[in-house]
Amino acid sequence: MFTTKYDSSRKVWSGRHLAPFHHAGVSLGRAICYTLTYDRRKVAQISHDTGTRTTNGELCDQMLTIASNLITKGASRDKVIAIVAKNGPLIAPTVFAAFYLAIPVNTLDPNYEKAEITHMFRQTEPGIVFCDHDNYTTVKSAVNEISSKAKIINFGPRISGVENIEDYLVKTGFENSLDSPDVDEKTCGLILCSSGTTGLSKGVNLTHQHMLYLSGIPCFVEHPENGLMLCFSSLYWLSGIMHLLLTTFCGMTRIITTQTFSPELFLNMVAQYKVTHMISAPVHLSSVLECTSLTPTSLVSLREYMVGGSVVPEEKWMRAQDYLPNGFVRIVYGMSEVGFTTRQDYRTQKYCVGKLAPDLQLKIVNSNNQNLGPGESGELCFKPRYRFLGYIANAKATDEMIDDEGFVHSGDIGYMDNDGDLHIGDRLKDILKYCNHHVSPSEIENVICRIEEVEYAAVVGIPDPVVTDLPAALVVLREGANVTANDITQLVAATLSDAKQLRGGVYFVEKLPLTASGKVIKRKVREKAIELYRARHQ
Repeated sequence: MFTTKYDSSRKVWSGRHLAPFHHAGVSLGRAICYTLTYDRRKVAQISHDTGTRTTNGELCDQMLTIASNLITKGASRDKVIAIVAKNGPLIAPTVFAAFYLAIPVNTLDPNYEKAEITHMFRQTEPGIVFCDHDNYTTVKSAVNEISSKAKIINFGPRISGVENIEDYLVKTGFENSLDSPDVDEKTCGLILCSSGTTGLSKGVNLTHQHMLYLSGIPCFVEHPENGLMLCFSSLYWLSGIMHLLLTTFCGMTRIITTQTFSPELFLNMVAQYKVTHMISAPVHLSSVLECTSLTPTSLVSLREYMVGGSVVPEEKWMRAQDYLPNGFVRIVYGMSEVGFTTRQDYRTQKYCVGKLAPDLQLKIVNSNNQNLGPGESGELCFKPRYRFLGYIANAKATDEMIDDEGFVHSGDIGYMDNDGDLHIGDRLKDILKYCNHHVSPSEIENVICRIEEVEYAAVVGIPDPVVTDLPAALVVLREGANVTANDITQLVAATLSDAKQLRGGVYFVEKLPLTASGKVIKRKVREKAIELYRARHQ
């Protein structure tokens, strides 16, 4: 259970303290190896694409075989291993092998274009790159762009002249005598890419200790026993990484697929595998609720549906509970630099993001960097037990992110109530201004989403030289909806104050621009809204 304590003298909140689960020198890979050997016969992973079922023992053997081949073929701890691949059956042992050798792993979006891959490779300078058959040409072009000598290894069908992952599953003879090096508080285990919803990604350096502590928290997953967890996110996303690690350390079975999320696919997989746990973005939850295939019994196997990554509309959260008679839709909140920071109490009736994770401190500051108390909104700043090592090759961004007290500034607005539950508003950079009034896009979005025929909405500002921002909404409607722009405008007018009116207009679109994991890309929403506004007012 998560709990929150408040120090009124410092105006700082903290989660409960937990003793470390592993010795400080144990690598993430060594801990994984120990966990997998504890019950070698248990099914660790099921690939929906191939039907392959992999046991803990098989996964451990694959990990050690790949690790021994990497060493034989020249891999070293001073060179990053990059992964630009979807959730295929051999991606887990490959990542585990790098963790075991204490080689930093940089996970990139498999849907990245050449410029985005090149941007990250300039920062991380990988020595080895694993990619899919489908994106090999793009990855190879990015490697050539920076004149890199990185070795490329592909998953899937063989490519002429290119090493294949199957080459690394050939026994070397010293798999079982392979040592996992010790690590310390400065040993980088994982380089996540910042989400890139507002610009090009930065490399977020996380230690073995940090990731091991996050994924080893026994109280994070509710009722994990004999559980099967599904997540469509690739390892580029924190949710994808946590799907991989939480299932391993909690003794659950991981359901994977390389296919893109769709509500129909999700419902079919839940029915086929009797999925008990799910992690997704709010927009995916919304699309499930609007799917014509959804019935009152579709989600009876689910014990826990964790949703996060962006603001979850209250109406969607409440409505979804009705479809989980044996479980709960739980809002979680986190960030790449810190990990999961809060989660709601199980079956709570309160709309919030919940209490603080263990060994995490929170302060909420105003624009003058002064600490605020309960009920006061400001920027959320977190201090985890294990600090992230900064952004790779970007000391300036690191200094801007971490203050003198070691708190990471999230850029998110929120407040803590008297019960110790956190409430999230918007990103600082997403807050609009109308005639000097601060306007919360999520507040307007929540009102719009009260309309049953609205599937999703995104509110942004149209630049105006006089008032600064004219709030505008891009809205996705359910099929067959009869809602008009005036209906939405009138609802907002009747519900919210004058500064929050949709003076920039309401625009119906077939879909919103999303990242691969379902996050709304606000900068692209803003570009589209400005384009539609100008077309309307020419």
